[in-house]
Amino acid sequence: MPNFIRKPFVQPVYYKGKLSDYQIYGENRKRYVEYEKDEFTPEQNFLYRRALFGLSVYSDQELSIMHSDKKKRINKVHFRTQNVLNLWKQSLVNDMVNSIFNSMFYHSSLAKQLVESFGDTTDPTYISRVDFKSLGVSKKQIIKKLMEEKILPVNFYEL
Repeated sequence: MPNFIRKPFVQPVYYKGKLSDYQIYGENRKRYVEYEKDEFTPEQNFLYRRALFGLSVYSDQELSIMHSDKKKRINKVHFRTQNVLNLWKQSLVNDMVNSIFNSMFYHSSLAKQLVESFGDTTDPTYISRVDFKSLGVSKKQIIKKLMEEKILPVNFYEL
Protein backbone atom coordinates (compact mmCIF):
# COMPACT_ATOMS: atom_id res chain seq x y z
CA MET A 1 0.00 0.00 0.00
CA PRO A 2 1.41 3.41 -0.90
CA ASN A 3 2.44 5.63 1.99
CA PHE A 4 0.11 8.52 1.08
CA ILE A 5 -3.07 6.39 1.35
CA ARG A 6 -4.10 5.94 4.96
CA LYS A 7 -7.00 4.10 6.45
CA PRO A 8 -9.39 6.34 8.39
CA PHE A 9 -9.36 6.00 12.16
CA VAL A 10 -12.55 4.32 13.29
CA GLN A 11 -13.65 5.15 16.81
CA PRO A 12 -16.06 2.75 18.50
CA VAL A 13 -19.49 4.11 19.41
CA TYR A 14 -20.75 3.48 22.93
CA TYR A 15 -24.46 3.79 23.59
CA LYS A 16 -25.97 4.74 26.87
CA GLY A 17 -29.48 4.09 28.07
CA LYS A 18 -31.91 2.06 26.03
CA LEU A 19 -29.53 1.14 23.21
CA SER A 20 -26.68 -0.11 25.42
CA ASP A 21 -28.12 -3.65 25.56
CA TYR A 22 -28.45 -3.69 21.79
CA GLN A 23 -24.77 -2.82 21.44
CA ILE A 24 -23.66 -5.56 23.84
CA TYR A 25 -25.94 -8.37 22.73
CA GLY A 26 -26.51 -7.45 19.11
CA GLU A 27 -29.43 -8.75 17.12
CA ASN A 28 -29.66 -11.98 19.09
CA ARG A 29 -31.13 -10.09 22.03
CA LYS A 30 -34.05 -8.26 20.41
CA ARG A 31 -35.04 -7.38 16.91
CA TYR A 32 -36.99 -4.31 17.97
CA VAL A 33 -36.66 -1.40 20.38
CA GLU A 34 -39.42 -0.84 22.92
CA TYR A 35 -40.28 2.82 23.22
CA GLU A 36 -41.99 4.49 26.14
CA LYS A 37 -45.72 4.45 25.64
CA ASP A 38 -48.02 7.23 26.70
CA GLU A 39 -50.48 5.79 29.18
CA PHE A 40 -53.07 8.51 28.69
CA THR A 41 -55.96 8.50 26.25
CA PRO A 42 -56.16 11.09 23.44
CA GLU A 43 -58.91 12.92 25.36
CA GLN A 44 -56.78 13.07 28.51
CA ASN A 45 -53.78 14.31 26.52
CA PHE A 46 -55.95 16.94 24.86
CA LEU A 47 -57.25 18.29 28.19
CA TYR A 48 -53.70 18.31 29.58
CA ARG A 49 -52.28 20.11 26.54
CA ARG A 50 -55.16 22.60 26.45
CA ALA A 51 -54.56 23.53 30.09
CA LEU A 52 -50.82 23.92 29.49
CA PHE A 53 -50.79 25.56 26.07
CA GLY A 54 -54.19 27.26 25.80
CA LEU A 55 -55.58 28.19 22.41
CA SER A 56 -52.42 27.12 20.58
CA VAL A 57 -53.65 23.50 20.57
CA TYR A 58 -56.40 24.48 18.14
CA SER A 59 -55.98 25.07 14.42
CA ASP A 60 -56.81 28.43 12.83
CA GLN A 61 -59.96 26.94 11.33
CA GLU A 62 -61.16 25.68 14.73
CA LEU A 63 -60.42 29.06 16.30
CA SER A 64 -62.42 30.91 13.65
CA ILE A 65 -65.48 28.76 14.40
CA MET A 66 -65.09 28.85 18.20
CA HIS A 67 -67.29 31.18 20.26
CA SER A 68 -65.51 34.07 21.96
CA ASP A 69 -66.74 33.02 25.42
CA LYS A 70 -65.14 29.61 25.00
CA LYS A 71 -61.87 31.27 23.94
CA LYS A 72 -61.96 33.46 27.05
CA ARG A 73 -62.65 30.44 29.25
CA ILE A 74 -59.76 28.48 27.72
CA ASN A 75 -57.42 31.44 28.15
CA LYS A 76 -58.52 31.90 31.75
CA VAL A 77 -57.79 28.24 32.54
CA HIS A 78 -54.47 28.44 30.67
CA PHE A 79 -53.27 31.50 32.59
CA ARG A 80 -54.37 29.98 35.89
CA THR A 81 -52.49 26.79 35.01
CA GLN A 82 -49.34 28.73 34.20
CA ASN A 83 -49.60 30.65 37.47
CA VAL A 84 -50.11 27.48 39.54
CA LEU A 85 -47.23 25.66 37.85
CA ASN A 86 -44.96 28.70 38.13
CA LEU A 87 -45.54 28.99 41.88
CA TRP A 88 -45.13 25.22 42.26
CA LYS A 89 -41.79 25.29 40.45
CA GLN A 90 -40.63 28.12 42.70
CA SER A 91 -41.57 26.16 45.82
CA LEU A 92 -39.78 23.05 44.51
CA VAL A 93 -36.63 25.07 43.84
CA ASN A 94 -36.94 26.67 47.29
CA ASP A 95 -37.16 23.21 48.88
CA MET A 96 -34.02 22.08 47.01
CA VAL A 97 -32.08 25.19 47.99
CA ASN A 98 -33.23 24.89 51.60
CA SER A 99 -32.09 21.28 51.78
CA ILE A 100 -28.70 22.26 50.36
CA PHE A 101 -28.35 25.09 52.86
CA ASN A 102 -29.42 22.86 55.75
CA SER A 103 -27.09 20.01 54.82
CA MET A 104 -23.98 21.94 53.75
CA PHE A 105 -24.17 24.93 56.07
CA TYR A 106 -25.84 23.34 59.07
CA HIS A 107 -23.45 25.10 61.44
CA SER A 108 -23.99 28.58 59.97
CA SER A 109 -26.44 30.89 61.72
CA LEU A 110 -26.65 33.04 58.56
CA ALA A 111 -27.79 30.04 56.51
CA LYS A 112 -30.43 29.19 59.13
CA GLN A 113 -31.71 32.78 59.08
CA LEU A 114 -31.88 32.77 55.28
CA VAL A 115 -33.86 29.53 55.25
CA GLU A 116 -36.22 30.82 57.95
CA SER A 117 -36.70 34.21 56.28
CA PHE A 118 -36.88 33.30 52.60
CA GLY A 119 -37.35 29.52 52.58
CA ASP A 120 -41.01 29.47 51.59
CA THR A 121 -41.14 32.70 49.60
CA THR A 122 -42.73 32.63 46.15
CA ASP A 123 -43.31 35.59 43.87
CA PRO A 124 -46.23 35.50 41.41
CA THR A 125 -44.59 38.17 39.26
CA TYR A 126 -41.40 36.14 38.80
CA ILE A 127 -41.49 33.63 35.93
CA SER A 128 -39.52 30.49 36.72
CA ARG A 129 -37.50 29.30 33.72
CA VAL A 130 -36.58 25.95 35.27
CA ASP A 131 -38.06 23.06 33.34
CA PHE A 132 -39.86 20.18 34.99
CA LYS A 133 -37.32 17.66 33.71
CA SER A 134 -34.56 19.40 35.67
CA LEU A 135 -36.74 19.33 38.78
CA GLY A 136 -37.48 15.64 38.28
CA VAL A 137 -41.22 16.21 37.88
CA SER A 138 -43.14 13.76 35.69
CA LYS A 139 -46.28 14.25 33.63
CA LYS A 140 -48.23 12.24 36.22
CA GLN A 141 -47.13 14.61 38.98
CA ILE A 142 -48.15 17.65 36.92
CA ILE A 143 -51.54 16.09 36.26
CA LYS A 144 -51.94 15.32 39.97
CA LYS A 145 -51.13 18.93 40.83
CA LEU A 146 -53.61 20.25 38.24
CA MET A 147 -56.28 17.91 39.61
CA GLU A 148 -55.61 19.14 43.16
CA GLU A 149 -56.04 22.72 41.96
CA LYS A 150 -59.26 21.69 40.17
CA ILE A 151 -57.90 22.75 36.78
CA LEU A 152 -58.28 19.23 35.41
CA PRO A 153 -61.46 17.31 36.27
CA VAL A 154 -61.54 15.01 39.29
CA ASN A 155 -62.47 12.09 37.04
CA PHE A 156 -59.52 12.77 34.70
CA TYR A 157 -58.24 9.19 34.87
CA GLU A 158 -61.68 7.78 33.99
CA LEU A 159 -62.04 9.85 30.79
